[in-house]
Amino acid sequence: MRIGFFTPTYPGVSGDGGIGTYTRDLAHGLSRRGLTVHVVTPHVGPVVLDGPVTVHPCRADHLPLADRLMPGAGSCWHVGRAVRRVARAEQLDLVEFPNWDGLGLAYQTLGPTPTVVRLHTSAHETQVIDGLPDSRRLRWDVRRERWQARRAAALVTHSHAHRRTMTDELGVPEDRIAVVPHGVPVFPDWVRPPRPARPPTVVFLGRLERRKGTLELLRAIPPVLAKVPDARFVLIGADRPHCPGGRTHAAYLRDEFPPAVRERVTLAGRLPQPDVDRWLQTADVFAAPSLYESFGLVFPEAMRWGTPVVGTTAGGIPEVVADGETGVLVPPGDPVTLAAALARLLTDEPLRGRLGAAGRADVEARFSSDRMAADAVRVYARVIRRPMERAA
Repeated sequence: MRIGFFTPTYPGVSGDGGIGTYTRDLAHGLSRRGLTVHVVTPHVGPVVLDGPVTVHPCRADHLPLADRLMPGAGSCWHVGRAVRRVARAEQLDLVEFPNWDGLGLAYQTLGPTPTVVRLHTSAHETQVIDGLPDSRRLRWDVRRERWQARRAAALVTHSHAHRRTMTDELGVPEDRIAVVPHGVPVFPDWVRPPRPARPPTVVFLGRLERRKGTLELLRAIPPVLAKVPDARFVLIGADRPHCPGGRTHAAYLRDEFPPAVRERVTLAGRLPQPDVDRWLQTADVFAAPSLYESFGLVFPEAMRWGTPVVGTTAGGIPEVVADGETGVLVPPGDPVTLAAALARLLTDEPLRGRLGAAGRADVEARFSSDRMAADAVRVYARVIRRPMERAA
């Protein structure tokens, strides 16, 4: 099988992000199964070889006249042209697109292969969750995503909860959407290092924005410090102005918290992947109190290192983290309960060890990138087989 992907980001080439991380991990998992994989992503420069995966550049800029009539049309056209060129040159069997902004629509119109669309958190979901004002650009993004999904040969998402949400949004039967959970590379021979001689540490990874629950995390810090005065908090990710008054998290922390709290918090910004891995490997607790996640890829990313996690009961997270068994879940938007859960874990080392070990074992069993690749191949094979069956 020869498989193509379009992704808005690809780690080490065009930027970080959940879609890019998923694409890279799946691409490498497919390559280990003997498939040929080509990825198209917006960047300037030559073709890049990421091990066995070939990463091709494309433009994703605007066409002034077309974008005045239909916002986003320029990006859609450039992406479609680039992916068609790669699909023909490399004789691809199918191409997978994310639903993100519906940028595969032009390819579906003129491309030489069937398409699979992976349903991540949609533009409509993001608008509702973040309370974004209605705009002409956003309406077109929502339309393109829905048109692209309905024209796909197969639809895939990563949790049963999100499949139900997408069934309602797209108006398609539930069995039209396959569930293929996200997976991450796992390292069964890796041994968790002895705990560093440093204060107990809580780590967050993700964009600092409303949907990720970072405001609730900041508000939970003072009551945690009241019980664990030497605890520290490290928030890794780009800071966005999603705090009250349109402030960044740095400004909100400076304006609303006393120095004794501020000195226990590090806003680390975006970090290289090796640094991220080191923080996840040595954290006492990983916390991501999201208001919504269609899956929550950051949880397997932390759990694979034996780090105990705290999440919420929102969206697909309970399908990834079993409360009290492989982690702790709290209601979304509840900093009081979040603080209690964090303080409990920080003061109970045996509990941290038990949850961390169970979480790591669960990721290795259910959420490895090899398991994800095997499930994806079954979907791809059905798509490729259909035209042959019709011809016969």
